Amino acid sequence: MSIRHTLLLPALVLSGCVQPAPPQAEPVSLRSTRSKADVVQVATRELTSVGFQISASDTAAGTLTAKRERPKRDNFDYVTCKFAENSLAELNLVSTLTVTVSATGSNVDIRSSVLSAYPDLESSALARSQSQTDCASNGVIEKKVAAALAKP
Repeated sequence: MSIRHTLLLPALVLSGCVQPAPPQAEPVSLRSTRSKADVVQVATRELTSVGFQISASDTAAGTLTAKRERPKRDNFDYVTCKFAENSLAELNLVSTLTVTVSATGSNVDIRSSVLSAYPDLESSALARSQSQTDCASNGVIEKKVAAALAKP
């Protein structure tokens, strides 16, 4: 086997193991006749009903930030990740899904981000750093909040 083939084979094997980052959910935008305070109230009710904790809320400004931290697959109703089921990464995952709602005039924007952490691997030889790209929202929670805000 030539040196070229010796280097090419491991490169092909390794590249097959790296999964591409999941696509980020598009922000959801809608128009609403609700007041800023009402937008925050409705979004708070929807998010807390599925286990989100409110981390910042301003009814005068019309902004709300809520977070939901869960281990392993417990956030997978709202999150998708780039690693295989039952992989070491998945088994040690703690994901934090953050949803931000902002109302400006009659426009409402709903955005999300996911922070993936692997605390049980920190002191091991297989340590993984926190990532903003290992997992992403699947768009379900943004649409749920938008649907609640669209109701009269």
